[in-house]
Amino acid sequence: MKKAVVLSLVAILALSGCACVTLKPVDFSWSFESVLTTDANGVVRGEPKTIAFAAGELFRAETKHPDTVADKTVRIIRDEQGYYFITSPGFRHVYIFKSADGKLTLKKKVLIAENGMEKPFFNHRERGIELVANGQVYLLNKKGIIPGEKK
Repeated sequence: MKKAVVLSLVAILALSGCACVTLKPVDFSWSFESVLTTDANGVVRGEPKTIAFAAGELFRAETKHPDTVADKTVRIIRDEQGYYFITSPGFRHVYIFKSADGKLTLKKKVLIAENGMEKPFFNHRERGIELVANGQVYLLNKKGIIPGEKK
């Protein structure tokens, strides 16, 4: 009996030691943006399973009306800290999200073009996420446009 208790205590201590393992630094960034298309339900799915989420709320937040969200293009990239930068052609904003507990939570909404963006696309850069839209280049981080970085 004593032997079983001692073995149990040793096992508990050994297993609890595994719970506090920290791996750092971690680079969560994606080298390239994902260009995804919403399905009939407004859901985008990255292949081979990078991310999947319901984009309908995002389109409703941007356009202010509940039109269909099928066959819309969503452009998304992830930075080194794990923030997701999302936009779509015609959007005025870039939406910056943080993931937690199976959801994406909006951290910042960055106005880029009052009349909407034509053919926006993202690139990963050493100092942040580059957005190219309407002939302009912006460098973004989790706080928005990095001052002095609009070209």
